[in-house]
Amino acid sequence: MARQIKIKEIAEMSGVSRGTVDRILHNRGNVSESSRKAVENVLAETGYKFNIHTSAVSLKKSFRLIISTPVAVAGEYWDTVRNGIGHALEEYSDITIDCDYIFYNQFDIYSCRNAFESIPGKNPDAVIIGATFVSETLVLCHRLEEAGIPYAFIDSVIEGTNPVVTYSSDQNACGQIVGRLLDLFTPEDAEIAIFSSRRIGNERANNSMMRTEGLRAYFNSHNTARTIKESKISVLDPEESKKDIMEFMNENPKVKGIAVLNSRGYIVADALADRSVKGIQIVSFDLTVNNIRCIKNGTIAAVICQRPEMQGFHAVKTIIGTLLYNPAEKNVRHFMPTDIIIRENLDQYKEIYTD
Repeated sequence: MARQIKIKEIAEMSGVSRGTVDRILHNRGNVSESSRKAVENVLAETGYKFNIHTSAVSLKKSFRLIISTPVAVAGEYWDTVRNGIGHALEEYSDITIDCDYIFYNQFDIYSCRNAFESIPGKNPDAVIIGATFVSETLVLCHRLEEAGIPYAFIDSVIEGTNPVVTYSSDQNACGQIVGRLLDLFTPEDAEIAIFSSRRIGNERANNSMMRTEGLRAYFNSHNTARTIKESKISVLDPEESKKDIMEFMNENPKVKGIAVLNSRGYIVADALADRSVKGIQIVSFDLTVNNIRCIKNGTIAAVICQRPEMQGFHAVKTIIGTLLYNPAEKNVRHFMPTDIIIRENLDQYKEIYTD
């Protein structure tokens, strides 16, 4: 996404003052014809797009925005979310926004708790939250609401809260999609396994719970006599995970389909590949670097893509609009398009990932 040029840069390139550029953009007159032509030439060359956010009122305001999400590791899901946030901040760079990231370990409830507890004391004008744990999120949101601080959600819908907006997938529907895929990919007498992540604090992630409900709902609604078993993997200890995965598979030889209800499908895929276990269909989430590798080599059958960059971009855009204009409509939920990605269509998604 191209960076939106700033008014200061337009002024420098056209050889006029910032005030002159502002008068031309707002058609307020008192500008010489030569200055107008110089500015208009720069606008045409740079492809500048004027919008209401570059108005005088927005230029004179500054905002403190706090964004709290799981740690953004390069090539992983939350890194793509952060890319979308960065693109939005570039597009609205004429507005002075002091953006502060507060990351937490999504596999450690205490890390999340500490991060969320620190947010109200930083006196933000608005907060964007990538929520993992329900209880910790509820506490934070109630504090923000008491202080009159608007907030938005990315990735997860948390009931009992009142965000300005939520951008996420329909997680229950995602679970049902995974169920349908595994139903298609495996023999009728095969068992299905659900793998979720083991977390410090022993509280499941909100999305994993909703996806599990959706998967079970699919099989219940289709009267499919499938045995569904559950297990956990440790993202923090890959070697322990490999051992646990193989023990589970040895104890459950009828399992032919595995749903990994987060972005760590590659952990299960790699563990099975290391032991030359074949014939297991794995469905996971998100176009991460490692999941892409496993789609290419055939150890992951499919992943569900949730358009994380779009989530980050639109959350920032909506929060900026809220800070500037305080629209009456609140608690709006936007569900992202849900894509099913397999080896045959992977190349069509290169615009949202890099090799």
